[in-house]
Amino acid sequence: MLLLERRRHRERSAAPGGRALGDEQDMRRLAKDQSWFLPVFAVKIALGLVAFAVKPVLGLLFFAVYAVYFWREIRSGDDGGDDGELEPLKLQPSAATPATWAVVLQTLAAVAVIFGASQLFVRQLDAIGPMLGLSSAVTALLLSPVATELPEIMNAVIWVRQGKTRLALANISGAMMIQATVPSGLGLLFTDWEFDGALLWAGLVTMAAVVYLLLTMRAHRLTPGRLAFAAFFYLVFAVGLVPILG
Repeated sequence: MLLLERRRHRERSAAPGGRALGDEQDMRRLAKDQSWFLPVFAVKIALGLVAFAVKPVLGLLFFAVYAVYFWREIRSGDDGGDDGELEPLKLQPSAATPATWAVVLQTLAAVAVIFGASQLFVRQLDAIGPMLGLSSAVTALLLSPVATELPEIMNAVIWVRQGKTRLALANISGAMMIQATVPSGLGLLFTDWEFDGALLWAGLVTMAAVVYLLLTMRAHRLTPGRLAFAAFFYLVFAVGLVPILG
């Protein structure tokens, strides 16, 4: 009877939309990241709708939240399972255990490439936007954020092709948490942090997408099809910008 129930659970999780991504432990970890992200994101949206003297100081709280999140993840000691052996280091491909200097140098080189490519991407968008007849607001809201997500997207593509789906999902989920805290903290400290209609719409659609993912993960029903469906929220956001910016 127990085996039958487990089989039925797997069948419900896999259809429609394909095979479920990860096991129940993976879904719990991913749902935990979304559970951290959602209230933090809701607070940052709420702060964009009000104005008071000490609001910039609250930016420090966002750094504190990420510090607590990071510390809890490190202390948990759960690496999410083994996703296979690491590929050889590019600077020392024949070394079973590469030297520390080589690891640091390759990491810094990769960060430099990401930084340079992102700068180039954003500058090209500044030029392409007017050529396409897009306003600066549309370019900033729809196209510029792609530059910040390119590293996560490429990491996810590489890991999925290597069969490391767990790492790909965890990378995206964890990146959402740092984006909800560190940039928000900087924004509160150094800007007015006042939201207009377009920014509020972006925040609401983002929260709706996260709620959808959170409910799907908690039900252990996250499949490739359901994950891809989350792109529909971006389409809703783009369509909703037309009357707002018009």
